[in-house]
Amino acid sequence: MKKKETVSPENMGILFDELEKECLNAIKYIEALKVKELSEDQKEDLLGELSASITHLRIQTENLDNRLEEM
Repeated sequence: MKKKETVSPENMGILFDELEKECLNAIKYIEALKVKELSEDQKEDLLGELSASITHLRIQTENLDNRLEEM
């Protein structure tokens, strides 16, 4: 049987910090995509970075949601 981990304020703070950082990354890529003078390669790179950021956000929000349910 798996032992339930204790959710401490420090652990939650780390999760919030990581989520905030990734949200800011996603915003950065979205804003960069608004630049009209981007080459196709630049757009492709930014879209790839945004896709990775969105994937990280999904994972982090799932982890945060699980932790909140444990409280």
